[in-house]
Amino acid sequence: MDRAYPLLFTLGSLAGLAWLLFVDPRRRTRDARRDPDAAAVVRLDAGLAALAGGLIGARLAYVAVHASYFSTHLDQVIRYSSGGLSWVGGALGALAGLLAAAALHHSSPWLLADALAIPAAVLAMAAWSGCLLDGCAFGRPLASSALAALGSDFYASRIPRWPTQFVGLLAAAALALGLLLLEARSHPAGWPAGAALLGLGATALALSFTRGDPVPLVADIRLDALGGGFIAVLGAGLARLSRRAAER
Repeated sequence: MDRAYPLLFTLGSLAGLAWLLFVDPRRRTRDARRDPDAAAVVRLDAGLAALAGGLIGARLAYVAVHASYFSTHLDQVIRYSSGGLSWVGGALGALAGLLAAAALHHSSPWLLADALAIPAAVLAMAAWSGCLLDGCAFGRPLASSALAALGSDFYASRIPRWPTQFVGLLAAAALALGLLLLEARSHPAGWPAGAALLGLGATALALSFTRGDPVPLVADIRLDALGGGFIAVLGAGLARLSRRAAER
């Protein structure tokens, strides 16, 4: 299926924004018919700011990585329709947007980050699904064709590949379910957000060793592996920091 990624990314974004507007994590309710209150509007603003920051950060990071190309194609820098996003840049841009929204509303960035944890996992599910249908972030070739139906590439070839996108989708779904179950338990503010970043980063790091798409290398290490490791460490650090703050 061609151009599935933009469609699924849009649907995932809308689902996440709807979650922020209609689901109040403080009351552990999932009644989508409840009227949104002032706190829900703040969460929605934070989600919109994070989405905008994420899209900008994702594109800027991609352009920076491929600076040699874009230096002679400046007209394509802001052309999202041509493709090219860095999820690591998107994560950092989303954090920047979140902090800006928290400062604007004089709200706790920890609580707003927690509210965005499940939408982030849902968006990851949408992104991996889009890659599975469009063939981006494809896996390495396999000797056996047993798993060929679970993987794809943008060459529309029939080469058996490691089902990187499918496993990424399952990992994101498991993360979303884990975060959903975590809502029913007491936890320090900021811990779910850290757990979400840790899960997303660890997934990207692990799956980088199965990917076959061309990615720049740094000291013979795939850049997506370094990015995934960085986000995982960042998430673990945030979770630890939030727990220490709660113990004081």
